[in-house]
Amino acid sequence: MDITFNNVNYIYQENSPFAHKALENLSFHIPSGSFVAIVGHTGSGKSTLIQHLNGLIRPTKGEVRIGDYRLTHADKPKNLKELRSRVGVVFQYPEHQLFDETVEKDISFGPKNFGVMDREIRKRIQEVIPAVGLSEELLERSPFELSGGQMRRVAIAGVLAVKPEILVLDEPTAGLDPRGQKEIMEMFYSLHQEEQLTTVLVTHSMEDAVKYADQVIILNKGSKYMEGKPEDVFTQQEALNKVQLDVPEMIEFLYAFEQRFGKAIPFKRQSIEQLADQVYQSLKEAGVDE
Repeated sequence: MDITFNNVNYIYQENSPFAHKALENLSFHIPSGSFVAIVGHTGSGKSTLIQHLNGLIRPTKGEVRIGDYRLTHADKPKNLKELRSRVGVVFQYPEHQLFDETVEKDISFGPKNFGVMDREIRKRIQEVIPAVGLSEELLERSPFELSGGQMRRVAIAGVLAVKPEILVLDEPTAGLDPRGQKEIMEMFYSLHQEEQLTTVLVTHSMEDAVKYADQVIILNKGSKYMEGKPEDVFTQQEALNKVQLDVPEMIEFLYAFEQRFGKAIPFKRQSIEQLADQVYQSLKEAGVDE
């Protein structure tokens, strides 16, 4: 499913002394099957944006289209429940939303709420458990007996069991150690590719954005500040600094390397191994001692 925002404005507590404009004239298009990172500092409008994606809120002005679903201030889709079954949202600390007696019941809650039959739910559980890196042995255990990382994977399994076509990830690695962050992001990226999902990642991690995203949207004060491919957006250091954002560490290294050795290595989203080889070849060509 594709996503389109057309001149979207959103005002909290409109027509009151406490009115606050969270989004202003926001327009962009996310093609079906793409992986998009939404980046911005606190208060830039990221959370408000993603609440539009499954109809939790509707624009004050403008239009949001999610596939064939249309949301405006005046019009709420009659099939809003159907829309929400097709847009899975993984909020920050999703493990805080666990509540049922067993892992199996917790994973079952979402699809059951959307009217999926028991036989199909059992089938989906068998599919999502290995996809999130959990063992079937955990299904009869209480989710509150598990480790923090396992609890998060159970919560994610519950979202995936609904079979969404759009997956929205709101700071999904918050609170995890570096190893856990990498494992979770690799898991999401594999799911994105295998299920051909449209994935929207809200993140403060420039490294995750540059590694996984096809497209980056930078928000500032509720408006679109920059948009484009990661290799185009994240090389604009001065523009990013103006909105209190830093460039990814790899790009900082390339800047420092060029200043030190006078040799420019273009950033093309290369891996660490590829970058190391390019640095070696560049130094060798310059006659720098190993």
